[in-house]
Amino acid sequence: MQQIQHVCVIDDDEIYIYLIKKSLAALELEHSINAYANGAEALKGITAMIDQQQPVPEVIFLDINMPIMDGWEFLKAFRTIQAQLPKQIPIYIISSSIAAEDKEKAKRFPEIVGYLSKPVELETLASIIQKED
Repeated sequence: MQQIQHVCVIDDDEIYIYLIKKSLAALELEHSINAYANGAEALKGITAMIDQQQPVPEVIFLDINMPIMDGWEFLKAFRTIQAQLPKQIPIYIISSSIAAEDKEKAKRFPEIVGYLSKPVELETLASIIQKED
């Protein structure tokens, strides 16, 4: 098993970000977490990582409903920088939305590998972070 080292959380809920950080700490994993309050901040941060040749996230946990730039807008904008990435970054939608239309819309984005409802269970998070070689 290989563990993911770089995680990106895009969510305007500070409490949720805190819970994700605590959950990852509970899994006793060595990792770095970049947290952003909206899609625009995340896009700027990831672009800076690329420009400065820093490690980019190996997984993104993305909320849908956020101010300034929501999750859907982020996904569209993210496509413009994907060619600059060393490899495709899997994206998990993590949202409190249980709307069927959101789940259907997520299927239109091949970058999205999972749609999880808040709160995410520790076991689910562990299975994402500990990936197969």
